[in-house]
Amino acid sequence: MLLIARIVAALLSGALLAQAYGLNPFWPLAWIAPIPLLIAAIGASRLGAFAYGALAGAASMALMFEYFLGLGGPVPAFVLTLIKALTWGAMALATRAAAKHLPNWAAVFVFPALMAGTETLIAATSPHGSAGALAYSQMDFLPVIQVAALGGAPAITFVVTLFASAVAFLVTKRAFIAALAPAALIAAALGFGALRIPLPVTQASDAQSLPRAALLAGDQHQGVPMEWRAVWNAYTPQIERAADEGQRIVLLPEKIAHLAPGDRAAAIEQLAEIARRRGVLIVAGADDEAEEGRFNRAFAFSPDDWRSYDKRHMIPGFESHFDLGAGPLVFEHEGVRYGVAICKDMDFPTLGRGYAGVTAMLVPAWDFGADAWLHSRMAMMRGVENGYAIVRSAREGVLTVSDAYGRVTAEAPSGPQTAYNVVVPLNAPGPTLYARYGDVFGWAMLALSALLIGWSLWARSRAGQG
Repeated sequence: MLLIARIVAALLSGALLAQAYGLNPFWPLAWIAPIPLLIAAIGASRLGAFAYGALAGAASMALMFEYFLGLGGPVPAFVLTLIKALTWGAMALATRAAAKHLPNWAAVFVFPALMAGTETLIAATSPHGSAGALAYSQMDFLPVIQVAALGGAPAITFVVTLFASAVAFLVTKRAFIAALAPAALIAAALGFGALRIPLPVTQASDAQSLPRAALLAGDQHQGVPMEWRAVWNAYTPQIERAADEGQRIVLLPEKIAHLAPGDRAAAIEQLAEIARRRGVLIVAGADDEAEEGRFNRAFAFSPDDWRSYDKRHMIPGFESHFDLGAGPLVFEHEGVRYGVAICKDMDFPTLGRGYAGVTAMLVPAWDFGADAWLHSRMAMMRGVENGYAIVRSAREGVLTVSDAYGRVTAEAPSGPQTAYNVVVPLNAPGPTLYARYGDVFGWAMLALSALLIGWSLWARSRAGQG
């Protein structure tokens, strides 16, 4: 019966984790999801602890398997499931060993340190950046995501999983004293978050002083149209209308058309002329086949000049034909400092840190429909980490604006000829602690987990125990 109960506990954790890791997570579930697994693993054998963790890890892919199957086929989907199973199996085993051989006050930190450290390592090495981090499940819980300004997304994961670990140790070890430090840290994190968030702009007079922008998205265009004129003809009246309505910025999605070598000059000049004539900033993404290479490029047309930015992180398999961009694009428009990046670029914390100091990021994007909420929130996380607003216009996704604290100030689904007028928040606090020092916290947690695991192995060998 005990074996069955532990299997059920692992499956329960897996089911809750599946929702927490899903495309539309419910944030409270991430706080409680690991608890049944940790309780089962702490009292199990070494093999049992690993097996329960692997079972929960594999089950955590339940809601994402079909999504990954559609994107990359069966092999990547099964490989990701295997990696998730092995990772969670190893973490359950490490937690079990720590609970058995270390003082409770130290053992309770093994699981959260491993989680934060592992996510830091993945973000630094994966071609998908920080995608899959548990921290993104918390984007609707504003107080806790503020700790990203201190230690990045791994700091959020640490706080969330520290709660689960403390509860598991309270249940299995009656470790009331050992729970005091986790309780204090969680309370401090939530208190910091609650105090950090400023009051929103409520007065119409204050809102009038903010830059006004039009987010445009045309889902009626399938793929990347090879004939740019048809696309320009669809967007140009919307741009002109936005200028008539007093919008100072017009943001279009990623890869709205292919610009062939012989035609690109005419396409560029047409948007540049509108920007000059109407005195607006236009940012638009295109598949640009230029002399120096083929780029997933964003053009920024201002009234007196134009610039371009080339995407630096491509979707494996989908965008391998593009050359990689070399650096960021930062400029001033009407006294506001803006940065430009494209869609998947914002999945990478290191790239996001490179824009610290801008007031707002302008992000052309193209999502996959089902991942609209999650992918927009991944971009918003970079804003919290580094202290800037995010303005994002996505095909087959959502058009969103968020401030530097992760508050969504405007959101609408994309569709055929969607036009959404918004204001750009200017309450950016400037470069954060995370922007200055990067992933120090995450790497420190990886080092701490290694130290604690080494301590538990040493203690086990000294005791001669399994």
